[in-house]
Amino acid sequence: MTAGPTLRVGLATVLPLRRGELLAALGLALAYGVASVASLYLLFAPGAGVTFWPAAGLAFAALAAGGARLWPGVFLGHLMALGVLGGPFALNDVWVAGASTLAAAAPALAFRRLRLNPNLASLNDILALVLGGGVLGATISAGLGAPLVAPEGEAARLAVTWWFGHLAGVLAVAPVAMTWRRGGGPVLGWLDRLHLAAAVLLTVAVAYAIFVWSPQQMLRSWYIFPVLVWPALAFSVRGASAALLGLSVMAFVGVIEGIGPFNVVPDVRTQVLLAQQFVAVVAATVLILAAVADERRGREQLRISERRLRDESEALEILNRTGAAVAAQLDLDTAVQTVTDAGRALSGAQVGAFFYNVVDEAGESLTLFALSGAPRAPFERFGHPRNTAVFAPTFSGESVVRVADITQDERYGQNPPHRGMPEGHPAFRSYLAAPVRSRSGEIIGGLFFGHEDVGVFTVRAERLIVGLANQAAVAIDNARLYQAAQREIAERRRAEEHQRLLMNELNHRVKNTLATVQSMGAQTMRNDRTLSEAREAFVSRLMALSAAHNLLTAESWESADLEDVVRLAVAAFAEPQDARFSISGPGARLKAPHALGLAMALHELGSNAVKYGALSRDGGRVSVDWTLDADLLRFVWREADGPIVQPPVRRGFGSRLIQEGLARELNGKVRMDYLPEGLVCELSFPLEKAEPDGLDDDPEN
Repeated sequence: MTAGPTLRVGLATVLPLRRGELLAALGLALAYGVASVASLYLLFAPGAGVTFWPAAGLAFAALAAGGARLWPGVFLGHLMALGVLGGPFALNDVWVAGASTLAAAAPALAFRRLRLNPNLASLNDILALVLGGGVLGATISAGLGAPLVAPEGEAARLAVTWWFGHLAGVLAVAPVAMTWRRGGGPVLGWLDRLHLAAAVLLTVAVAYAIFVWSPQQMLRSWYIFPVLVWPALAFSVRGASAALLGLSVMAFVGVIEGIGPFNVVPDVRTQVLLAQQFVAVVAATVLILAAVADERRGREQLRISERRLRDESEALEILNRTGAAVAAQLDLDTAVQTVTDAGRALSGAQVGAFFYNVVDEAGESLTLFALSGAPRAPFERFGHPRNTAVFAPTFSGESVVRVADITQDERYGQNPPHRGMPEGHPAFRSYLAAPVRSRSGEIIGGLFFGHEDVGVFTVRAERLIVGLANQAAVAIDNARLYQAAQREIAERRRAEEHQRLLMNELNHRVKNTLATVQSMGAQTMRNDRTLSEAREAFVSRLMALSAAHNLLTAESWESADLEDVVRLAVAAFAEPQDARFSISGPGARLKAPHALGLAMALHELGSNAVKYGALSRDGGRVSVDWTLDADLLRFVWREADGPIVQPPVRRGFGSRLIQEGLARELNGKVRMDYLPEGLVCELSFPLEKAEPDGLDDDPEN
C-alpha cells in the first residue's frame, strides 16, 4: 500500500518528475548538446583537441540554480552531441557522459546544500564556483573521462588538457549563465547598460589586439588585466563574467588560428594548455576581485544603511520626544525653546533661531526669539530679521528656503546698512528657513538655521524641519489658547475682586458720608444759633461736602488734583476768585479721603474768613500756597488786610474739624495762629502717591 508513494517520493528527490523540472531538463539537454557540438566544431585545435569546454559551465550553472535533479539533462545532452557527431554509441561514450554529468551534479548538489546564492553575490559563492564547479568538477570529469578516450600512453597528458579545459569552461561560462539569467541580478537602466556595453566592448577590443592581432609576445597577454578591472569593479560579477567570456573567446581563437602570444612555443598542445591556464587564472582572479569589491560595497552600503537607519531613528526619537514635550508644555517660551533645540539637532545646524510673534497682556504684538547653539547676548545686538528678500519668503509663508551658500545667493546683501550679515555675526554659509503657520493660516514666525560650512542642509533636513514647524505651530496655538484662557480667568477674578471692592467701598463711603452729615448736624445745632442760622450753616456745609464729592466723582473716587480741590473749595467765597484769593503751589494729587477732608477744612476756613476774617471787609485777601519737600506737603492758609484778629474764646465746629479731624485724617500736624494781621493755618502731612485719572496700580488694565 505504501510502496508506490514511497518510491514516487524517493524518485522525486533525484529525478525531474514535475512538469516544470522535466521541461527544464529537456531544455538543458538541448543547450548542453548545442554547446558541445559547437565546441567540437569551433573550439577544436588540430593536434590538441577541444581547447575549452563551455558546456561544463552551462551544466553546473543549470544544476546549481535549478536543482541537481536536472542532471538527466546533462547526460542526455552529452549523448545528443555524440549522436550529432555520427555515433553509434560505445560503452565508453556512456561512461564519459556519466562522468560529465557527475562533474556537474556533485558540485551543484554541494553548492545547494551549503545554501549558497546562485546569483554569486558573495565571495563564498565565487569560491564555491571556483573550487567546486571548477576544480572538483574538472577533477571528476578529467579523472573519469580522459582514461576512457585517450590513446595508449596519452591519458596523463590528455587529462591535464581536459582538466584545464573543463575549469576554463566553468569559470568563463557558468558566471554568465548564473548572473544573467532572469532574477540573477538587479535590472540595469539604460545608462548602466550603455556603460557595461562600453566596458565589455573595450575588453573584447583589447583582447583582440593582444591575442589575435598583436605579435607573439607572451607578456602582452597580461595587459588585459587592467581592462578587466573596470567592469569587475563597476558591475561586480555580472560585468566581470561578460568581459571574461569575451576574453576567453579571443584567447582561444588566437590559439586555434596559430597566432597570438601563446604561439611562441612550437607545440600546439602546450599553446592550448597555456591559454587554458591563462583563462582559468585570470577568470578566478577577476571573479574573486569582483566578489571582494562587491562585498566591500555591500558592507559600505550596509554601514550607510545602518547609519541612515540610526539617523532616522534618532530623528524619529527627537520628533516624538519634541512632540510629546510641546504637547504637554503650555508655557510658550519653554515650548519654543524645545522646538528650536530639536530643529538644530535634526538639521545638523550650528545655530538655530525661532522668531515668533506673541500678543502681550496689554494686547500689543511683540516679536520674540529663541536661540540654540550660541549665546543670546550677541544676537540681541543684531535685532530681529527684517523683511528683506532673503527673509521675506519665510515671514510671508511663501516657501521654505534652503540654500547651500547664502553668500552666493542673488537675494543676499541687497539691503543697507550691512549689505549682508552685520559685523560680529557668525559667518554662516548654509542656510535653511521654514515658516511656522498656525491652524488659522496665520504666519506665527519662522525657524532659521545656519552653518559655517557649505551645503550642510539636505532635502532630508528640509523635510524634517517642515515637520517640526508643524509641531511648533500646534505647540504655539496650544500655548496661546492656554494663555488666553489664563488671561480670561485672571480678568474674571480681577473683575470679581473689583466688584467686591466697589461694594465695600460704596458701603464704607455711604457710612462715612452719613457719619459726616450726622457730625455736621450735631455740631451745627450745638451752638447758640437760631433755627434759621443753623439751617443756613448746615446747608452751606452740605454744599461744600457735595462739591468735594462732585470733584471726587469726576475723578472716579481715586484721587484729585490739589489745586482743583482748593479752587473748588474757595469758589463760593470770592467772585471773581483772582480778586481776593492767591493760589499757588506745585502739582500734586491727593487720595480721595484726604481730598474730602481738605475740602471740608477749606470750607470752614472760608466761612470763618467771611464772617470774622479777611473776607468780612472790602480789600481783604487770602493766600493759599503749598510746597512739596520730598513726600512732605506743607499747606498754608494766610489771611491779610482784614479786621484785627483776636483768638476765639471757645472752639467751634470748624476749629475742631480742622485741628482734630483733619489732622487725624491726613496723619499730619495742624497749627492755627491768630495773628493780629490775620489768621494763619498751616498743615503739614506726608503725601501718599496717587495715580492720575485713568491709571491704577494694576498693569494689566
